[in-house]
Amino acid sequence: MVGSIGEILTAIAVVILLAGFLRYTFGSGPKGALPSEGGDVGLLETVATVPTREAAEVLAARLAREKVRATIAHGSEGWDLLVFPGDADDARVVLRM
Repeated sequence: MVGSIGEILTAIAVVILLAGFLRYTFGSGPKGALPSEGGDVGLLETVATVPTREAAEVLAARLAREKVRATIAHGSEGWDLLVFPGDADDARVVLRM
């Protein structure tokens, strides 16, 4: 049936230790890329900054139609359009059209 009290306490201890290990390993910190103090976003390069999110989404859609991968992020001066360095020149050409 249920087992002895020692087996139940052992099972509870194992579950608590496993939960603690998973919490330590994966944590609950911020997800995604966050800019550093200087505004650096790692591998991504800013190709445009616009005042509203809607404008950034329109530009990102224009880049997507031209097969340029882009993402948007809220920066200190507005919404930044970010691309990988290898795509930066193509993105700037598309945005000038």
